[in-house]
Amino acid sequence: MSRRALAVGAAVAAFLLPAGCSAAGEEPTGLGSSTGGADVTTSASAVPSDPPTVPGDDPSGPVTEPSAAFTPPYQPPGEERTVELHSELPIEAPADATDEELAVLQGAGRFMASWDAVLFGAGDEQSGLLRTAVDPQLGRLLNYMVESISKQRVVVGETTQLVLRDVSVNDTTAEVDVCTIMRDWVQYIGGTGEPQPEVERLVLTMSLVEGAWLASDTEQADPAPCE
Repeated sequence: MSRRALAVGAAVAAFLLPAGCSAAGEEPTGLGSSTGGADVTTSASAVPSDPPTVPGDDPSGPVTEPSAAFTPPYQPPGEERTVELHSELPIEAPADATDEELAVLQGAGRFMASWDAVLFGAGDEQSGLLRTAVDPQLGRLLNYMVESISKQRVVVGETTQLVLRDVSVNDTTAEVDVCTIMRDWVQYIGGTGEPQPEVERLVLTMSLVEGAWLASDTEQADPAPCE
């Protein structure tokens, strides 16, 4: 995938990352199930038993709102730009959406907000990632944070806009097919910038975990319908 990727064996690696200091960006080759990167799970249950304690840490309730203004790390001196971090990205639901579908879309919007934050360089706590994803997707993104620090990698740009194509729910799993629009995205690696694709399409697998819909996998799809 040209927009996201990661994996860390244990949540220990994530806890070593100071909030706001982990990097993000490149993720051009993959967060989806088809990627070839390391895919170590964080736990057998895929849910950290003791995630960092912050206000509003109930995954079924509102995710703590991060600071709106955030300056990503690893930008070239004199070219620093700020980005906005959100607790949830809006996904407009169909008029006839069921309550279950609405809950799934809310969970997907929270996860996509976390994903943006990770790519923008926010840490695990500030991104809210531990409250919006489970393995294998969680592991990929935690690993991505660690890798981004070593590469000095980060993405800077406008908040992702999400356009829903389809949503389906089957008991404790669901799929959300969305077009992702990333305006003015630039990825920096070691201070060197490279413009990123503006439109992509993702199929999110959502899993019902202790009453909350969390992202468990992502897969890139043909972006043609989004363009």
